[in-house]
Amino acid sequence: MRKAGSQRAAPSPSSATLPMPTALDWLHVGRDNLHARAYLMLRKALMAGRFRPGQRLLLKPLAEELGVSVTPVREALLRLASERGLIPHQSRTMMVPILSVARFREIRDIRIELEGRAAEAAANNISSNDIVVLEKMQEQLMLARRQRDVQTVLAINEEFHFRIYRSSDLPVVCGLIENLWVQIGPLLTLNDFSASTTAKDHPHRSILASLAGRDGAGARLALANDILWASTYLEKAVIGLNQPAEDKNKKRSSASTVTQTDGQVQAAVRRH
Repeated sequence: MRKAGSQRAAPSPSSATLPMPTALDWLHVGRDNLHARAYLMLRKALMAGRFRPGQRLLLKPLAEELGVSVTPVREALLRLASERGLIPHQSRTMMVPILSVARFREIRDIRIELEGRAAEAAANNISSNDIVVLEKMQEQLMLARRQRDVQTVLAINEEFHFRIYRSSDLPVVCGLIENLWVQIGPLLTLNDFSASTTAKDHPHRSILASLAGRDGAGARLALANDILWASTYLEKAVIGLNQPAEDKNKKRSSASTVTQTDGQVQAAVRRH
């Protein structure tokens, strides 16, 4: 496996290390079940933002990255497509979908309800040790953010959230949340990491404070605010992705015309 890329290089199966599933993920997977192993790793990669919207996933490069044959990868991709995490694209390829604005908003609102409920329940169950671990994870997240290490930020963010949700003791809710993250994870690569935020005012701080205070209602509210905070930037990105192709072509044509006109003016000036 290769080292994860930074914001300067878009993630791809051949340039970014796919995140490993947790021990809990492996619990019901046999050692020789290559299809299940490929599925879990690709599902984890979608949740952690290792693939970007519109990215094509090719069988052979993925199989080489995962260290398996093409067949289990194909089966894993088909399974993820059935879960709306991928869509078919041409022969033998799959593509990460570009969510419509309406679908993005629907997923956002459902996430607020489900993840807020999980956070509320977690406030009553989470251990002091888990809170200490979460505090350290948040410090690492902020360090990676300052370093503009997008992949590390996304990996820590995913782990931070699901450590909380797993503490809720609501396995059905957690499963539904995971399904939503498979769809929304690729969009997290579009977050605006230039936005000003400090270690003190990051939304995760309110979540941690509520968990430490065993304040379920506060944890639910803080989690909702975290999702809404990120969605402010993500929705703008989704709108941009859904901009009609003809509008984009017009902009490119306009820019080209301006460049050509500038060149003609400069040439005329030189002649005179």
